[in-house]
Amino acid sequence: MWKWLAGGLVRKRGPVVLGRFWIHWCEKCNVPLISDKCSVHDERGVFRIDLTPPGDVRFAFKRDIELIREVFMRHYGVDLREILEDKIVLLNKIPSEDDAYEIIFDGFIFGLIIFDPIRLEWRPALKLEGAKLLWEKFGKKMRKWVIIDEGAVEPVKKGANVLPVGIIEAEESIKKNDEVVVVSESGKVIGVGIAKKDYKGLVSRERGTGVKMKRKAQGSGKRIEGKKATIEDVIRANRIALEEKAEEAKEFMKKVSKKYKLPVAVAYSGGKDSLAVLGLALETFKEFTVFFNNTGIEFPETLENVEEIRRELEPKGIKFVIADAKDAFWRAINVFSPPGMDYRWCCKVTKLGPITLAIERYFPQGVLMFVGQRKFESFKRYKQGRVWRNIWVPNEIGAAPIFHWTALEVWLYIFSRGLKYNKLYERGIDRIGCFLCPSQSLAEIEKLKREKPELWEKWYNELKKWRKRLNLPEEWITYGFWRWRRLGKREKVLANELGIEIPEERKWEPIKFSIKEEGEKYRVEISTKINLKRIKEVASILGEVTERSGLLIVGENEFYEGTNYISSPTLDEAYASFFLVRRAYECVGCGVCVTKCPERAIRIDRKRMKIVVDPEKCTHCRECMEVCPLVVIKGVDIGSQL
Repeated sequence: MWKWLAGGLVRKRGPVVLGRFWIHWCEKCNVPLISDKCSVHDERGVFRIDLTPPGDVRFAFKRDIELIREVFMRHYGVDLREILEDKIVLLNKIPSEDDAYEIIFDGFIFGLIIFDPIRLEWRPALKLEGAKLLWEKFGKKMRKWVIIDEGAVEPVKKGANVLPVGIIEAEESIKKNDEVVVVSESGKVIGVGIAKKDYKGLVSRERGTGVKMKRKAQGSGKRIEGKKATIEDVIRANRIALEEKAEEAKEFMKKVSKKYKLPVAVAYSGGKDSLAVLGLALETFKEFTVFFNNTGIEFPETLENVEEIRRELEPKGIKFVIADAKDAFWRAINVFSPPGMDYRWCCKVTKLGPITLAIERYFPQGVLMFVGQRKFESFKRYKQGRVWRNIWVPNEIGAAPIFHWTALEVWLYIFSRGLKYNKLYERGIDRIGCFLCPSQSLAEIEKLKREKPELWEKWYNELKKWRKRLNLPEEWITYGFWRWRRLGKREKVLANELGIEIPEERKWEPIKFSIKEEGEKYRVEISTKINLKRIKEVASILGEVTERSGLLIVGENEFYEGTNYISSPTLDEAYASFFLVRRAYECVGCGVCVTKCPERAIRIDRKRMKIVVDPEKCTHCRECMEVCPLVVIKGVDIGSQL
């Protein structure tokens, strides 16, 4: 379900409850708490702030606060610098059509910033107490306010909307669908609403609704006046609860390690969660390995952070293993086309393949991999639990020491230990991973454009090539439609609102094919010539291989040299034959099938970066067909956080 709010298109959704969705606040320290007690003042002056689920609240960095100031300045014409200066500010990411954050400081929810997927810009949304704070400080110097007569106050408080006939005065910049602050004639803030008319319509007493009041603008918490605070104050107030959290996590790590008796490794991604796990491991184990997957599309700052940590830890006896995908993504994109949320071939090519190969090489007997996985991140991770056997990497046991931690607790731990975190966080980039990940929101893409223009330009140029190749409009890039292979309902609605035509499904098939029934057999025709020399290198996957002049018989499938057709006994075998051709010609050497093969019959020719199958070892079980991204894209986000 969709509706317009303050000029933005928003989809209504139910709450996502993955754990508790509140925090406590110490009135005396003016800092957030991760438990119901302050380590300095105990329970005195401690109160609860209810958050919008899932409640994975985090600290706002300097660049985040600059963004908040920009958004409120653009809309309300006021600078929040003095209000936010030297305060602990929290952000709570909430469900929305794109990105939205609740803003918490001084013990209350001030309001939100919400990214508009049509205007491609952030907009503010005040809570009642936030509106009162702005009016008290700025009064008529701010923009977007409406003053109503005293006779309209009580009806509005009881749920009525504001009619133009009850408006005494309004600020001149108001446009239809703007958020406005509604004030009584006596100067008291009554609420926050959405203007249904522009300034002239509001003051000319036109018929109809003037301001539609927002019924859920009440907010939560208790505003604390004036008291400044630092991160050191937050650590001090949370010292007891934080150490209890850390001790529980370390005991969990010891218990799991004792149970499985495998070599211990920490999956480090350059992000905050894996950094916290690394810190816990350093406090728990004398020996372990740090495992980093370089996808080849990492932020430079991530690589710098990994290198900085490696230089610090290797002299202390901590080993490092890097699963390096090198240029696999850029080679594979020509075969697959751009990845999508529903088409995540990139995870197999740049993550799963290199990771499985590295684990098989360095941990042939298996490994216990501690990962920075938290239940607040997604419903899939919430369901997965704290310990699991990786279905994609059979010799890996995954375990999540910080599974129950919030982002606030993760950051408190990092700050309390002085751990070296990725500097991208200070630039407002909260999602640390592949810089071109299709799971990014539009807001995150806009941040990428602003903070890392050189990376966006590289990806934009690639997308532009595909836009032209697939005959798509520029909006396919601008509004992030490239992030889906097949458009869902909300993407179709967005395209309709924008007035643009985007195909429901984008198709890219370097090798096209057709299957026709001919008598008792099936004829597979492909859009390229059959090269028996290359087909023979992988043919054993389908069955026993017999070679004749100009003919390769694989099981009961017949491949004819120099032609573009294959003869197969059944429809299933016809499809299998086509996919064999794809695997022969389009293989990008990701390595997923190498470790999946129970007989270890597959290797990668490093010069060509293509698979070669040993016919003496291959048993034609076809298990490798079930994992090859050329055959099927599925489930790659289930299992290892890597």
